[in-house]
Amino acid sequence: MKKLILIAFLFYAFSVKAQQNLVLNGSFELNSLSSCTNSFSNNLIYNNFVSYSESFGVEHSSGLYNLPCWVCFPSVLWGGEPQDGNWALGLDGVHETLIVPPPLDTTVHNIKQGKVSLELAIPLLDNKRYKLSFYAKSPPTDIPTSFCITKKGNFVDIGISNNSTTFGISLFSIPLADTAWQEYTYVFETQNSEEYITIQAGLNDTINQSILLDNFILVETTEPLTTGINELNGINKHLLKIVDILGKESKSKNGLLFYIYSDGTVEKKLIIE
Repeated sequence: MKKLILIAFLFYAFSVKAQQNLVLNGSFELNSLSSCTNSFSNNLIYNNFVSYSESFGVEHSSGLYNLPCWVCFPSVLWGGEPQDGNWALGLDGVHETLIVPPPLDTTVHNIKQGKVSLELAIPLLDNKRYKLSFYAKSPPTDIPTSFCITKKGNFVDIGISNNSTTFGISLFSIPLADTAWQEYTYVFETQNSEEYITIQAGLNDTINQSILLDNFILVETTEPLTTGINELNGINKHLLKIVDILGKESKSKNGLLFYIYSDGTVEKKLIIE
């Protein structure tokens, strides 16, 4: 009888271990920051202060926030409570259009994307099934436009990678969430032994401080594969329009295109014919 109990205990312990979160710093609590921090002026600062995570986007496009947090000028107490712990990740995705007057008479597009990788405890196993979950929310909509935080119709890409400074393979995109924390889940398989979860801000519109993210959890699972973003939200959707990387509506079927749907989701497609 004691032997059976021991076997059952070991089986339970193994099962619990198998379900441990593979994301080493999914709630961004492992950092050496002392106060609320706005977007870092360069990636080196983020990478020196935050453990098991690396920022590889454009400067001033990623930051950690000890919520609630005083931000902007003039300052406003913003962000509410984190979903887990005391800290949350903030990402910007900025697409600025600058008109250069004559004699140059041209248009310059200034693109900034917040990009962050999260290190995994072990590489993903080939042909294994994994479940990723995390929380996201948008900035509040009641802040006056004079403040530096706005909300536009952008999105966030989630991927997996073998390198901490490249986005890798895109798993799915989510629209900007509500101003309350919303959970997203995605079940997938891999064949490339990736070592990082990657996150990057989307580029549909000019925005500032696009989204807050927190509590990334990755575990092995036997659940069915996610076949689309609809499984996350349970909403029927239809295609509204197709735009190119400049945000212009496109009738072409070639190149990098963004398919925008009625539920706010965006699918990025690279088509070469």
